[in-house]
Amino acid sequence: MRFTILVDGTDQILTTDLPGDFEIADFMAYIESETDIKPQDQVHEYEGRILPQGDKYKMLSDWILEEEPLVILKKKKLVPAQAAVPAPVASAGSIGSIDSPFVNLQIEQLRQQFIQNPSTQYQLDRKLRESINDKELFKSQMMELMMQKQQAEIQQKQEMDHIYANPDDPDNQKKIMQLIRQQAIDENMKMAYEESPESFTQVHMLYINCEVNGVAVKAFVDSGAQMTIISPDLAIRCGLDKLIDRRFIGEARGVGSAKIEGRVHSAPLKIEGGYFSCSFTVIASQVEMLLGLDMLRRFRAKIDLEKNKLVIGEVETSFLPEIECPNELNGEPGHGFGGNLFSRETPMINQLKKPAKRAKKQKSPKVIPDALKVDQLVAMGFDRKQAELALIQTQNNIELAAGMLFD
Repeated sequence: MRFTILVDGTDQILTTDLPGDFEIADFMAYIESETDIKPQDQVHEYEGRILPQGDKYKMLSDWILEEEPLVILKKKKLVPAQAAVPAPVASAGSIGSIDSPFVNLQIEQLRQQFIQNPSTQYQLDRKLRESINDKELFKSQMMELMMQKQQAEIQQKQEMDHIYANPDDPDNQKKIMQLIRQQAIDENMKMAYEESPESFTQVHMLYINCEVNGVAVKAFVDSGAQMTIISPDLAIRCGLDKLIDRRFIGEARGVGSAKIEGRVHSAPLKIEGGYFSCSFTVIASQVEMLLGLDMLRRFRAKIDLEKNKLVIGEVETSFLPEIECPNELNGEPGHGFGGNLFSRETPMINQLKKPAKRAKKQKSPKVIPDALKVDQLVAMGFDRKQAELALIQTQNNIELAAGMLFD
């Protein structure tokens, strides 16, 4: 059985696992070692009744308790002490209660640590981050936070005193059990912080350098996103705006929603020395370009976190260090891009909202490579078959086809 023992008149709580054949005398000796209350002075109360002692009750199982009993320990013949007059203290809302040269020094040292390590500033709230370079403002805001914490602790202590003043009350017993559970959670968090402190830090996203139609771009790699996307502004910069198929407008839904403005069916994507034909869904989003699961699967890409590289066949490119990553995702803490709009739960597109029978009649015509453009690419030194394939993929756009074929 897992015992929870509440010492009446104090905030002391004991928890221990004991078998049913554990002797009551040893149980009382254990309590004495933890509370300094002698066995002859101990009174054990369970669900409003006093647990009996004597020759008939030698084992804990003789008490017939639940699997996880809450026992209130009281002391016999406890004479109430005269109420002590509390010593005057500074008001919880007064800066003077926490302001001191030592506290000021600690605050300044903390501020300098954040200045020297900018990557840790995400731990601060927005006001503190904005005042990090203003010594007095930072101190003032830290003092305010400390006062709020002090007030919360005083309020919590008052609530605890109220609970422990009447531990027999069923509602108070529920609150006590909640406190015990919270203590277990806090201990678990403390252990995790000691064993794996990195789990409490913000992980920066994966970006790579690449080129879209010859324009340098920092692409966000997200295997949790269903679609590869490009922003309308970047599509214009890359000269792809004329290739946006507006028939593929719709709405992407996930954590939120975003308007799908169309689709670029094929565009040259260069990663290191490799060229790939990539399709993009055009969405006004937080990122200029997102390399999603659709293209990662198509390219059979591997996200190698051990080597910190994106591997596509024989092509390898390193993920960018945090300092080189765009700031487009660095919002308030907890508002990262994880669980984004473009998760696999998101419908790809709301294609032409027309009856299915009519949609079947509107099949896209098969692209036939323009013979003249094929000859032009062959004259530039490219293989005829490769030239034809490139023109098919780019809808006979010779500039895009040449960009794909050039190394």
